[in-house]
Amino acid sequence: MAVSPVTELETELRFFNQHRTRLLQDASGKFALIKGESVIGIFDSDTAAIRHGYQTLGNVPFLVKKVTEVDIPLNFTSFHLGV
Repeated sequence: MAVSPVTELETELRFFNQHRTRLLQDASGKFALIKGESVIGIFDSDTAAIRHGYQTLGNVPFLVKKVTEVDIPLNFTSFHLGV
């Protein structure tokens, strides 16, 4: 069985987790815009980060993630059962 290549999002998530300590010192509670293995910017809101991402990077995958000490899983309920 062939192993799938690492996706861009996996690269960006790994980069975020490797640099979480530094990001917490510099930007705790803010939103990091990450492309590949680079922090493009730090923003006060996710909306500002997403807007900047599209304006500067275009319609390509990038990561916007809140800088927190621990990731809090979000659960969403769907009323569409898919049956």
